[in-house]
Amino acid sequence: MGSETAVRLVKVCLVIPRGPFAMAIKRVLWTLIGEAGIAFVESVGEADLVIFTDPRDIERGYDNEKSYAFLHAGGDVPALPEKCAVVSATEAIAGFMKIIDGISKEPLPLSQEIGASSVLANPKRILVIDDTPQHIRSAKKGLAGHQLTTVMGYDDAMEALATETFDVVLSDLHLPMSSKMLGDTFRFGGLVPYGILLMIEAARRGATHVAVVTDLSHHDDPFSAAFDHFSRFSVQIEGAKVMMLHARVTEEGKDWVASMQSLVGE
Repeated sequence: MGSETAVRLVKVCLVIPRGPFAMAIKRVLWTLIGEAGIAFVESVGEADLVIFTDPRDIERGYDNEKSYAFLHAGGDVPALPEKCAVVSATEAIAGFMKIIDGISKEPLPLSQEIGASSVLANPKRILVIDDTPQHIRSAKKGLAGHQLTTVMGYDDAMEALATETFDVVLSDLHLPMSSKMLGDTFRFGGLVPYGILLMIEAARRGATHVAVVTDLSHHDDPFSAAFDHFSRFSVQIEGAKVMMLHARVTEEGKDWVASMQSLVGE
């Protein structure tokens, strides 16, 4: 008897309106694949596959390390992220089965979610805002021990600043365009220098140390070249120390610890 190949459990998040159709998808996939092969999760962050019907639902926090499937009910296909599958609603189960089968045969990813193994004596409440998953992972690793919150878009950052108080806020310069701001003119993948606005909002909301931390090269981006002048000093906004920094980038992502040292001195 030959050895059996281990089947990877595939976690699926349905970002579609709740109702009979969503329940039917769950029941049929559960029946065909079995609970040992598929699990449905509520959080996009936990999912291996995200199934959605509106691109605006995934604009914040699109992660190119995950699989995405757009459930197409007819009409023109909207602008979608690169490598996103389009599945016709009339052939939904067959399309999802094919994607799930492919994911189940992939090797399990190495966990890079580094928790705080030891809490610092004086942990700071830190908010990191960045739309690149690698940079979020490097923040979780480098800033382990602090009370860390991470978000990947402008709208989520504004909500976090409105509902929590942070000691330190570190934001990327360019973040994905918010569809709430532009409606029908929203362009998926478009980037906006929201970091400058979030810098002001963070100071206004009580943070004591704030920095915009960009990994853009001043040789390739005109805004980053102009940024050089402002990275030479700090300013005071609403009592907060505010800096604009060029990030040191390693193989793991942005070196948030180095940015913290430049900003806070520790």
